[in-house]
Amino acid sequence: MASVVWIYKSYAQPTDEEAAALDVAADARVARLGRVRLSDGDPLAIEHAVVPAEFMPDLDHLQDSLYAALDAHGFRPVGGTQRVRASLATATEAGILSIEQHSEVLRIERRTRLANGRIVEFTRSVYRGDRYEFVTELNEG
Repeated sequence: MASVVWIYKSYAQPTDEEAAALDVAADARVARLGRVRLSDGDPLAIEHAVVPAEFMPDLDHLQDSLYAALDAHGFRPVGGTQRVRASLATATEAGILSIEQHSEVLRIERRTRLANGRIVEFTRSVYRGDRYEFVTELNEG
């Protein structure tokens, strides 16, 4: 059974990097979200998301699904860009994910957009390399 453990849910000003990734002003308000994804109680991934606060006005009712919460407020992403790269787990990541330090992990950086082109989410995740496989279908076109 899939579930999450929230590490933090708070509002803050974005870092310079986050403001640039979200295309918001440096003094904008953002929701900063950190969680660990679990499967049958085993940690699988660490996710750190930043969302402009206007798209996430109520952190108290945020449950397991970020996209369900965005959708409930009328801000469901319709597309985006995701980058995946191989890396090694830091000591902190290894501890959270219950793996050995320097174990293989997948780092995923994602920016999603609304239908009007506005960026709604900037997320950085670390997935256990021993528990995930990504498959891409190629089509002639």
